[in-house]
Amino acid sequence: MENNSETRYDDAPKKKKRKRKKVNPIKRFFIILGTTALSLFLIVIITGSIIAAVLTVYVLQFADQGGPIYIGLEDMDLDYTTFIYAYDKDDSLVEMASVSRNADRIPVSIDKIPQHVQDAFVYTEDERFYEHAGVDWKRTFTAFLNEILHFLGGRQGGSTITQQLVKNVTGDNDTQWDRKMREIFRSAQLEKYCTKSDILEAYLNYIGFGGSAAGIQAASLKYFGKDVSELTIAEGACLAAIPKNPENYNPFAKGKIDKETGEFKTGLEYNTERKETVLWQMYKNACISKKQYEEALAEKVVFRDPNAESDDGSGNNSESWFVEMVIYDVVSDFQELYGISQKDAIDKLYNGGYKVYTTVDLDMQKAVEEKYNDYTTFSETVLSDPPQSAFICMDYNGNIKAVVGAIGERSRNNDWNNATRSARSPGSCIKPITSYGYGMEYDYYTWSTIFINKPLENEIIDEETGLPRKWPYNYNSKSWDYGSYFTFQALQRSLNTIPAQLIERETPQAVFEFLQNRFQITTLKAQDADIAPLSVGALTDGLTLRELVAAYQPFGNGGKYYSPTSYTEVVDAKGRVVLQHKYTPIQSISKESAYVMNKLMQTVIEGPNGTGRAAKLINTPLVGKTGTSQDWHDLSFVGCTPDYVSGVWYGYVTPKEVPTGTYYSSSQVWKNVFGDIAEAEEGKEFPECPEVQELYYCTVTGLIASGTCPTGDIGYYKSTNIPEVCSGNHHKNEEEEDEGDDASAMLDLEAIAVVP
Repeated sequence: MENNSETRYDDAPKKKKRKRKKVNPIKRFFIILGTTALSLFLIVIITGSIIAAVLTVYVLQFADQGGPIYIGLEDMDLDYTTFIYAYDKDDSLVEMASVSRNADRIPVSIDKIPQHVQDAFVYTEDERFYEHAGVDWKRTFTAFLNEILHFLGGRQGGSTITQQLVKNVTGDNDTQWDRKMREIFRSAQLEKYCTKSDILEAYLNYIGFGGSAAGIQAASLKYFGKDVSELTIAEGACLAAIPKNPENYNPFAKGKIDKETGEFKTGLEYNTERKETVLWQMYKNACISKKQYEEALAEKVVFRDPNAESDDGSGNNSESWFVEMVIYDVVSDFQELYGISQKDAIDKLYNGGYKVYTTVDLDMQKAVEEKYNDYTTFSETVLSDPPQSAFICMDYNGNIKAVVGAIGERSRNNDWNNATRSARSPGSCIKPITSYGYGMEYDYYTWSTIFINKPLENEIIDEETGLPRKWPYNYNSKSWDYGSYFTFQALQRSLNTIPAQLIERETPQAVFEFLQNRFQITTLKAQDADIAPLSVGALTDGLTLRELVAAYQPFGNGGKYYSPTSYTEVVDAKGRVVLQHKYTPIQSISKESAYVMNKLMQTVIEGPNGTGRAAKLINTPLVGKTGTSQDWHDLSFVGCTPDYVSGVWYGYVTPKEVPTGTYYSSSQVWKNVFGDIAEAEEGKEFPECPEVQELYYCTVTGLIASGTCPTGDIGYYKSTNIPEVCSGNHHKNEEEEDEGDDASAMLDLEAIAVVP
């Protein structure tokens, strides 16, 4: 029994062992290799997917953070030089000035840039520009390796023209790697939406060329004094040599010590060396033939005189008084149009590449400036403390033809312009556009209405006499003669009492609104709606000479007022009209009123007691009015000839009395400045008005003369306001009057006068 287990164990059948198959070593090798390759492939796919996912997330986050992938050329905020133009007497366009703030840049379209100039830049800056899609991967990879291995000796740029442009558009100058990623994405997108020509045009208009010159057109003018379309192959290569290092490679640069040779090199030498490199690149890329290459190398390039540049290097020309006014006007209109501050408006004009077309008469402007540079125009003697003066002239459509803001040479570009920016008292020059203008328009008086030269009595008590204070005084005397004067006599003598009487009757508020609305005066204050401001010009702030002269237009053009302007239109860098002056007249007064006022003011020049006799011309009709403010602080004269309305002011910038006897009268100064120009209008006349009647009036009553009137003279009368015919009874009364009985005669005349 004990041996059973052993017996069963020994008798059990034994299992056979498996024999392993021998694998061919070659086959085994390929199996391992395939497995490894598959693993690596899967790793690459997975890694690539992860990287793509990360990049996608990055790009989406980048876009969400306010950094758009698509950047259009319209996003470029370039600073372009603004040009101010005038038309000469032959109607040819003349550049008056160019202004810029940050850079001299003149926009030019790609079709105006010769192909050889385009090629000079392309094959120097970006050899595969026409082949890549925004990024030159070969160049980028080479630059990347060189950063690590330094096998090319120095840093190598990997940016294409498109990338350089994107960098400039965005202003993204971050040195981190993600900036380069943004640049690459943006460049690729830009190439999808813009043509190569568009990109190259933008690039050539942007890049700097040393100093303030920016853009190919400004560089061409700066270095060669010619339009870019006229550049030779060699000249184009010289310009293409500059952008690598504008401050050293421009031919006007002073130069520096060369690091390789240790020798001093001028900018011209650096430019010449790199020009040869540019030409070689052009020849190598078959842009030019061998003959053109050799000829360009041999060409003696002639540069413009560097000393011809502006002294301050800003690119700004010295501004004339007219240019200063135009700039001020456009800036003001930009403020209103765009709702921006004055500073922003100035920057917009100076950097916007605008073309401003002015109204100036170049010959007139030059002649007037010459007069203002000659002190004998204003005085026979040289004063130790001479007054200042200003002048402005415009035509009857409001186009300003000439302006000068001060006596003497214009010394700097921000001299104060007394003609356009100083509000001063117009004195009696205000009378035709207030008391007389309003009264004529609404038939308050006629040519021969009789007024009494007496003051108004107001409620203020005079401390010396204890009686109601009398006002106003006349400019040449503090007394009143209580004599009788016809309207034309009162105006030619510039009596102050008569306008005060008219304003009192017409009501100050009505005349105030008439002045403000009909003549577009902007400097008036509410307190100016009173007798003194409106009758003798004692305004709170005064008027600018520009506004005052413009208000006289209706007296020479049939009653129309045009807003004065120094420019006709402003065109932006893309050729769009952004500002255009609208010639929309206001019929300030009727044709008949304008005609009679014209005739009335002729007596100021022609009359025996006219205050403007010194302005009288020989061959040209002239109407005008003098003005003197209180205490002789401001003296003015406005004159109208058939072609122009112009005015002069003189006085001290800080108001004080102008010395009499040493300085010419305002009417004489006007003639000294403008007389020769006005006389050239020989043969011209003011417009006629058939409705106005030319009639004889009785020199005793001012009524229309009858057969029994002792004397008569010619007057001019509106068809709506013709006086009655004189009865002739005055003749009998005169015979009965005693020779010294002036008082009874005065009473009779007062009964006839409009203002009792």
